[in-house]
Amino acid sequence: MCNFCCTFAPRNGILMKMHYDINNMKWWHAAVIVFLSVAVAALFSSFLNSDFSSMEMFVPFQKKVDFQMTDIYNMMAEEQSEREMSENVVVVGIDNLNREQVLTLIDTILLYEPIAIGLDIYFSIDKADNTALMHTVENTPNMVNIIMVEHDKDRIHYIPDTLSFFYRSLTTVPHSGFANLDVAHSWTVVRTFLPYVCTSAGDTIPNIALELAKIVDPEKAQEAVRRGRSEEIIDFTHSVIDTISAERLANPDVAKRMRGKVVLIGVLKDPKDTYLTPLSEPAPGVLIHAYATQTILQGQYIETRPEWINWTVAVCLCLILICFLLWANVSEKMGYAINLTTRVLMFASLFILVYIGCLTFAQNHIYADYTPAITMLVFGMFAFDIVYAGYGLCRQLVQKK
Repeated sequence: MCNFCCTFAPRNGILMKMHYDINNMKWWHAAVIVFLSVAVAALFSSFLNSDFSSMEMFVPFQKKVDFQMTDIYNMMAEEQSEREMSENVVVVGIDNLNREQVLTLIDTILLYEPIAIGLDIYFSIDKADNTALMHTVENTPNMVNIIMVEHDKDRIHYIPDTLSFFYRSLTTVPHSGFANLDVAHSWTVVRTFLPYVCTSAGDTIPNIALELAKIVDPEKAQEAVRRGRSEEIIDFTHSVIDTISAERLANPDVAKRMRGKVVLIGVLKDPKDTYLTPLSEPAPGVLIHAYATQTILQGQYIETRPEWINWTVAVCLCLILICFLLWANVSEKMGYAINLTTRVLMFASLFILVYIGCLTFAQNHIYADYTPAITMLVFGMFAFDIVYAGYGLCRQLVQKK
């Protein structure tokens, strides 16, 4: 008997007569029931596909407004995997340092021969003590200075902004890259970065991560360009970025960890430059740039599976569930155990899907979005209850006539 009948009716009377009639259904009636059930489940799932709120119970409160399946994958990978320290990138914090102290810090970092330096500091106000700092930036060939970009008048292309006095005043800049993050609101979760943006003149402006990669490994940087992706998913979970405060560089054993690596310099504790990420804790902008740089240098990009594959998997799994429910109800071999059995199977399927998604994400760098499959399994069971009960009522009305 259908879940609806088992739950709300005794095994006698009008609903038992309805079930007896359904036992004699034709094959094409069964096909219609399966088709309608899957169609209703797909319809409801499509509405929720862009904002999968039914899984928000598994993510922190501040991420509920902006949630994707990758957030679960990242958090589980962060907690369960044994992540090694990055061999390529180090972050140095400059909280509470003035410009003279920043210059001293850069000189200290240069003593340890980093392969590249990313200066994630945006100076919008010109001051009298800038001459020495500007001279260092201009004469350090492996340093990348940041710029910010903004939309051109056509709202498609980009242009560098002119707020930074560095952009206006530096006579020569060996390397520069933009540091904008894709953040529309305070609750936006940063999951991706733009490798480069295009200007109306046909030129490209590289991301700071891409420009650093050009210095360290030009082939890896060229690979990122050849991929031609408008955005890349940041790999947050396969390594940990070493973070060092400026005060700790006085210890030679700590400072030598910068040797031969990319060193990104920036603020670590500024609330205005801290963003939500798929990780359990918010991250400063400079750390996000470090993970983006690491993603390019490792060359292990997270590939997104095509949407049609996600929906094909969803429809097939829902079809299997509906066929099982129809068989169990019509054959009456499972009796009252059908309610428990179907729910156990559904929750087991949800767990298996999330587990497989985490596994492929962590080991194969593949983002499999099982959101459609999960929603279709949940709605498929309820859709079948409605369609199957409706079919029985229609058969009964026809027979009365």
